[in-house]
This record gives sequence, structure tokens and C-alpha cells, in this order.
Amino acid sequence: MNLPENANRVFQGSIFLGDGFLLTHNEANQLIDADSHNQEIIFPVINGQELNNQPDQKSQRKAINFFNWSIEKAQTYFLPFEIVEKNVKPERMKQKDKGGQDYWWRFLRPRIELYTNIHSLGCCFVAAATTKYLNFSAVPTNFVFSHALFILTTDRWDLYAVVQSTLHEVWARKYSGALKQDLRYSPSKCFDTFPFPEGLWQTANPNLAELSEHYHEHRRTLMRQLWLGLTDIYNLFHTRVLNPERVAKVSKKTPEEAQAGYAGIIELRRLHVELDTAIRDAYGWHDLNLGHDFIEVETLPENDRVRYTLSPEARKEVLKRLLALNHQRAAEQAASAPAAKSKTKRPRKKQANEGQDDLFA
Repeated sequence: MNLPENANRVFQGSIFLGDGFLLTHNEANQLIDADSHNQEIIFPVINGQELNNQPDQKSQRKAINFFNWSIEKAQTYFLPFEIVEKNVKPERMKQKDKGGQDYWWRFLRPRIELYTNIHSLGCCFVAAATTKYLNFSAVPTNFVFSHALFILTTDRWDLYAVVQSTLHEVWARKYSGALKQDLRYSPSKCFDTFPFPEGLWQTANPNLAELSEHYHEHRRTLMRQLWLGLTDIYNLFHTRVLNPERVAKVSKKTPEEAQAGYAGIIELRRLHVELDTAIRDAYGWHDLNLGHDFIEVETLPENDRVRYTLSPEARKEVLKRLLALNHQRAAEQAASAPAAKSKTKRPRKKQANEGQDDLFA
């Protein structure tokens, strides 16, 4: 059951419906050189491929973003508007989506609430919608996020600790879909329903925050040292028989660099166990032995099911306890909710962003 306290915390990124919004870095720089005001609507854009496979997780392109603005306001950015009119409008007119036709200069789904929620934050936490390994990464908030990403709209590291933990991953794999061996993360099924440790949304946990930020920064440093993306790092993380030679083969690094990388992977495993244990303790489940080891996860493909994860007994017990907690929380929150108001006639649903206040006007 959905938990009200989790509502409107995770959003899908923007749906463009038009590659004409996208620019190379050189094209973006030329627009800004032509008129410095154009930098107000040109942003780095990141997708799931870059998040999971780029070692530095840097944007490879930029995007023109007119948010939910009127056409009159968008036209004041002459050159970018001209590009969108030339490269997006003709394709939009061929589409059946009326909102996409009527508001062709905007992304089809601009995700205004997403960008409003993160506008004042230093970072947010982002995961690929379809991914071999569920991982959230801290990303600056001046990005445009593609539809292939889900964004947790907070900069609190203690909340990051929860979603990065194996306890959340176990829940996500149980209640989300899958594409071959990849997880298809579904916030409505595995985030909105996930019971966070009691009171964590209301009161920050500095110990969890310190631990998880250290975990993330160790991982970030390791990615750059070995020049490997998240997926390659966790391929090594989950390799049962790991040695410096294996790290060297994957990373193409010298023996000395591979030796340091091997030590870094071993440390990442230790930090992950520490993170999982801290989350377990935040629930008060001190009696639960998580039993981290190399386990064959039966729901994964037979040729690639070994993971460094919780024991089968611990996975079952975690799911059992989280489900019971979900039911308990849902009942408590339903009981404390105000009585339902009498039904009234709903206003007409607005067309794509009609009547919304301009973002960053």
C-alpha cells in the first residue's frame, strides 16, 4: 500500500518528444557566445547510459529547456527558439498528442514539480530507470534529467543511505518489474510503498548521513581511479573470485593501479555491509543477521545470478518485516488522516501545463 509520507518524493525525468531540443557542447557554447542570456535556458542533460557507464557521470550533451513558459516568453530567446521551431515543431505536428502539438516549444513532459523541488538544493539523488544494479548517485541540480532516470528530490545523505541499501534493493526487486536481468525501477510500486525507518522523514540522522556520504565518495573516487562506470564497478563488486589481475583486465590499468583498485573494491564491499547494518539498526532489527556473502539469487538469470548480498534467509525476513511495517504504517496514516470531504464537481483537467505559473520566471 502507498504511504502518504513518501508521496511526491521521486519523479521521472523529462520526456522530450523531440531530439531537436538537444545540442552538442559546441552548439551550446555558440548560442551562449551569441547572446549570454541564452545560458538561462541551456542546461547539461544526463540519461541512464551516462549515469551508469560514464566514470565521471558527466553530461555528453546539452538541452534547450523552455520549462512551462508561454510562447511569447520563449521567443525572446531568439536563436534557441529558432532551433526548436525548425527541429522540433515539424515532428510534433505529426504526433497525435494534442498537448505536444499545442505546446511544441516545450518538452512534452517538462516535469515542472521535479525541477521546482530541487531548484534550491545543492544536489539530488538519481537512479537509472532500467539498470542491472540499483544505485543512486548524487548529481548537481542544474541538469535536465531524461525520462530514463528517476530523481529523489532531496540532498539529505541519510535518506540516500536508505535507498542505496540492499534492504531497499530487495524490496525494489520484489515489487518492480524486470527486463531480462535488469531491474525496472518503479517508484509507484517500490518507493511509494517502502516504509522508511520510523521518523526519518521528519528528523535527520547524522550518523547515517556521514556513513552514506563516505560510501558514495569512496565509490566516486574508485570510478575515476579505475575509469570505470557504475555497472563495471559493481560487476567487480559482485565477482566471487576477485583479484588484482581481474581488475587490471577490466580496467586496462597498470598492475600497481589495479592493485589499488582491487583494494578499493574490497573496501566498497566493507562499506556496503556497514551501510546495510546501519539501516537494519535504524529499524531496530538488531536481532537480524544479514549474512552478507556471495549468494545465487534465484530470480536472476542462471548465467549471472551471483551477488554479494544478504543471505536468502535474511532477504526473506527483510521482505516479511518491511511488508508488515508497510501495512502498519498504512493503517496508522489512514486512521490519522482527516475525514474525507463530501464529493464536489471536479474542475476540467488542464491541457499540458495550462495555467501553471512560469517556472523561474
